[in-house]
Amino acid sequence: MIVWDEKKREINLKKHDLDFAAAYLVYDNPQKVTVSVIRNNEDRNMDVALVSLFDRVLAFVYVVRGEDIRAISLRPASREEREFYAEAHRQD
Repeated sequence: MIVWDEKKREINLKKHDLDFAAAYLVYDNPQKVTVSVIRNNEDRNMDVALVSLFDRVLAFVYVVRGEDIRAISLRPASREEREFYAEAHRQD
């Protein structure tokens, strides 16, 4: 289950115009590419996927806590992330 802090969701909505409630469109996307990263001494995952509803590549950053997926950020993918996503699918 994807969960989030409401205040962080509101900040993300204002900053990126994307609601954490839509994060499942990236997380559940069978074409996503997942990268593991460490930030602030915390293991995080970033999923990058083309979301047809928004007609753009999005990046969803989260941490796994037990059975929960805790949302950190949902935003348009950077150019580097879009290129990484495209390259991963060229190899398929």
